[in-house]
Amino acid sequence: MTSGSSESISQGSEKDGIRALHGDNVSRGAEGTRPQERVVRSISAEGEYVTIGDQTFRRSEFVNIFASDLDEETYRRRPKSKKLANPIPLGLASFSFCCLTLSLCNARVRGVTNNNLLISAFMFFGGAIELFAGLLCFCTGDTYAMTVFSSFGGFWICWGCINIEQFGVARAYADDPEMLSSIQGFFLAGWTVFTFLVMICSMKSTWGLFLLLFFLDLTFLMLCIGTFISNVNVLMAGGYFGILSSCCGWYSLYCAIASPSNSYVPLVAYPMPDAGLV
Repeated sequence: MTSGSSESISQGSEKDGIRALHGDNVSRGAEGTRPQERVVRSISAEGEYVTIGDQTFRRSEFVNIFASDLDEETYRRRPKSKKLANPIPLGLASFSFCCLTLSLCNARVRGVTNNNLLISAFMFFGGAIELFAGLLCFCTGDTYAMTVFSSFGGFWICWGCINIEQFGVARAYADDPEMLSSIQGFFLAGWTVFTFLVMICSMKSTWGLFLLLFFLDLTFLMLCIGTFISNVNVLMAGGYFGILSSCCGWYSLYCAIASPSNSYVPLVAYPMPDAGLV
């Protein structure tokens, strides 16, 4: 075979290789065959995986690929991620305080029934601070804690407004006390349902959180029934259940902030059966 035919076969093989590599991206113009650049039409990321076109990569692979293009000085100057504080203890503190003090009044401990002094705590510590803790949970990506703390923050603000004379709630029902009891029962019934739902969603967390919501649900239920039937003993039972709920909240709060680095007596937040990482 002559050298001319060998060269033509070699050139033909190269063209076939280009066509096989680029597929339909090869354009033929008047100036000859020229491959076009491949166009990536979609890029998506999910967890530690990044999908480019029809191929999926790990994020760490990109670090390995581009690490050679960055020197040590560049890495040193990169901004370091800051760890956010945990807002859950703040929400537990505000809730447990207000739940304890209100429940002591509901249980008529030492004969106390007037809770006007606590209204400021309901509005600001139990309401504003707990709502703020819930919004901080939004920043940390904790949907459950955001929902629970923000909702109960709204509850304490509402409860404070109900007991503030300037809002005129009691005055609006002065001529019909029975209707006032019924509408308060409706209000408490709604919170009974909400607390039951979030309690069910805490069954794979810790015993402290689950029992907090369990006793709190009984608290709302007793207060709801006692308000409907105007029974003091049932209302007092709701107060005692509220005290138990607040004790579980205090325990969970201490477990969240105490550690061997700041306390000689750190406590353990015992997980429930089949519980994941909390």
